[in-house]
Amino acid sequence: MNRWTQVDPLMVNQGEMVLHTLLERGFQAFFVGGCVRDELMGRPVHDMDIATSAKPEDVVAVFERTVPTGIEHGTVTVLMDDYAFEVTTFRKESQYEDHRRPASVEFVDAVNEDLLRRDFTMNAIARDIDGALIDPYGGQSDIKRGLIRCVGAAEERFEEDALRMLRAVRFASVFGFRPAKSLWKALLRGKDKLSYIAMERVRTELEKVVLGPRPLRGLALLERSGLLRHVKAALPEAVAGDAEPERQSQARLTRQLLAAAPRRELLTALPELPPEPQALRWSLLLQALGTGGEDVIPLMKRWTFPNKAAEETAAIVRFDEAWRRAGAEERDAASLRRRWVVLQVTLGQTAAACWLGRQAAVLAAAPLSEAQRIAERERLDLARRWHGEVRAHALSELAVSGKDVLELTGQKGGPWLGELMKQLLLSVAAGEVHNDKQALLEYVKAGLDVAWKQTD
Repeated sequence: MNRWTQVDPLMVNQGEMVLHTLLERGFQAFFVGGCVRDELMGRPVHDMDIATSAKPEDVVAVFERTVPTGIEHGTVTVLMDDYAFEVTTFRKESQYEDHRRPASVEFVDAVNEDLLRRDFTMNAIARDIDGALIDPYGGQSDIKRGLIRCVGAAEERFEEDALRMLRAVRFASVFGFRPAKSLWKALLRGKDKLSYIAMERVRTELEKVVLGPRPLRGLALLERSGLLRHVKAALPEAVAGDAEPERQSQARLTRQLLAAAPRRELLTALPELPPEPQALRWSLLLQALGTGGEDVIPLMKRWTFPNKAAEETAAIVRFDEAWRRAGAEERDAASLRRRWVVLQVTLGQTAAACWLGRQAAVLAAAPLSEAQRIAERERLDLARRWHGEVRAHALSELAVSGKDVLELTGQKGGPWLGELMKQLLLSVAAGEVHNDKQALLEYVKAGLDVAWKQTD
């Protein structure tokens, strides 16, 4: 018996209990899809899907705890003690609507027919309770060859669900595989069908490319294919073309992508950044493709990103733009430090910290001379020190309130008070005055005295 090696033993135990329960009642049952693929590839398995000849109502009757996840398409989630397993009846699918979803499904009795409806050969492998594999379409061989190949005719698979074209690029990127020639040709012919796909689904695939282990590989394939020109909301492009990737090495494809990017030095650093926080890679990619800070939020919203993700990404881009201007405009360290403090307070401590981490990756990847690298590292070390020296980031952290200032001055509130409090925050943040109530009130009074004398 071949044992699972990439799965939590408790998950395996409970998954096999599901299979045993179905088998004991006369049904067929297999592990299928990603769990089998990842086990063969030596990748960690995070969930285990099951295919069975049992109808959805049979599955509900057999197990005590179930959820009708997609019962109209044959899927029932079986809840065991610690894990949930999606159990789906063997099925084949009818004509697809809008290149997205089947108009109806038909339950069948054979696992081979169920595997035929799947997208790629590596995802069309079943595994029985004893570890034997059912692989009618050559998935194991394609995994060994590092090949992304459709089950059956690629044109038909993409006609059924156009998102599979982006999934093919995503798998090629994440796994380091190459698309089969037949798949690539069908992708180029059918890419206009992506206009039918919801942006949420497109974004999910793009996220997995950008945040994956080989983002430049995936981006180069996306650019060469032109797929993103056909989705509902365009992304800035660097290069374009329809050449077969087999005719150009991956290194050449990546060089073309880098050469055409407005800020090549940023794109080169993309693989060096961790995937979390996600705003790190997204800010770098969008800037590399020429997107300005003011355009980031509108673009990411069109791509259905959550507001928080868009705002965090935009803050890093705006920080980089403003800091580059400061470096060009300021000539002494004191003035530059003051600009850093203003930026960190205005755009946030998190944006500043993210920029520092991002910039370290950019410098590591940049083609600099040794003297240039030393000078840039010294400037980055200086910025890191200033980052740690900022004493306050919000008005709520001040030892005085607007009410305290009004009592001191005897004046009525107004816009002047807001501006004064902001200036007070910056003075505290820069270490120009201690964050102590008495010291702050004296600082305010001294400033007002000077202002009043100037108006006399």
